Amino acid sequence: MATAQELWEKAKPLVRRRMSFTPDLWRSVESAVPVTIDGTTFVLGLAPENEPLRSHLETNTMTALIREILRELTGTEMQVVILIGTTEEDWQRYKARQEQVRQLTTRTAEVTARKAKERDWSWLIHQFDHDHAHLPHRQYDFVKARFLLDCAQKAAEFALDYLAHHPDRKDEVTRELERVCQRLAGMLNAPAIVVGMEIERALRERQKRNETAQEG
Repeated sequence: MATAQELWEKAKPLVRRRMSFTPDLWRSVESAVPVTIDGTTFVLGLAPENEPLRSHLETNTMTALIREILRELTGTEMQVVILIGTTEEDWQRYKARQEQVRQLTTRTAEVTARKAKERDWSWLIHQFDHDHAHLPHRQYDFVKARFLLDCAQKAAEFALDYLAHHPDRKDEVTRELERVCQRLAGMLNAPAIVVGMEIERALRERQKRNETAQEG
């Protein structure tokens, strides 16, 4: 396979011929240095003093044109990376930085997912308080009933998910569902046993669906 230098010498005249001419875009192509071919990645570099030209090379139109020409010359679909630096060492440092960013992003996503799983019962009650405070026409019994059914489904889902992660905390779940029950009863000016019945009904429906899904 041709080296990056050889390939760029063939590609550059085609790029210049097909691109929309602007002085800065022309200078960016002339200043680009072929650094390496890493797998299917073609790396072009710019010296630090030419960094202001980078944005012209990195437009979607320009990178698409370079990729098209590289595919014509090599028969291979290639990615194009533009970096500041003109040596193989610069490319290795660039890759190392990208890997650090990738790892940081992965860790951040994992922490976010873990925190989502660790939402506690106070969070659930806070959600109910917030939703009720913003509930239109909450003085109507029909609206209260619909809100109660929605909350019962959410409480059941939260309880079963909590038990899936903490199977040894059934007593805690019972106590917390009682707290949820009392809070909703106070919000809706409804008997706590009625609220409890709706939560229990939602729990049984979800458990039955889960069992059916496991059997299937």
